[in-house]
Amino acid sequence: MTYLPADLVVTARSAQPRALHLAIAGDLDYETATRFTHEVNQALDAHHQQYGQVPKDLHLDFSGLAGIDSSALTALLVLRRQAYPAGITLHLDQQPSQMVRMLELTGIADHLTQDAHASPPAADEVDEQTETASAP
Repeated sequence: MTYLPADLVVTARSAQPRALHLAIAGDLDYETATRFTHEVNQALDAHHQQYGQVPKDLHLDFSGLAGIDSSALTALLVLRRQAYPAGITLHLDQQPSQMVRMLELTGIADHLTQDAHASPPAADEVDEQTETASAP
């Protein structure tokens, strides 16, 4: 049996000051997850250099995704951990069925795509929610 090395291509489709669209093609797995994170970060850095700001929305088009494994989830979680505090909302566009299934099984889709622009609840709202939750 011949093993073919995993291939991954991250391509910038379009960029505007407030949005960056990247196409992801090939396999996003153990062999390529680190490269995926690195290439997305490079695209974000290039966007920052070109526009003087990070995009508000990062669209990842997975229509060209051939394969995926659990390492992809780790890579997406790492990306979200970096993007969300910077005010960047992730959009996972054109997900193939195997990716949809993996995100459904793990329940992390909403976490990954949480709106980074939504304002957090005010301190008094958090206190009120805590009191309500702890009431007998």
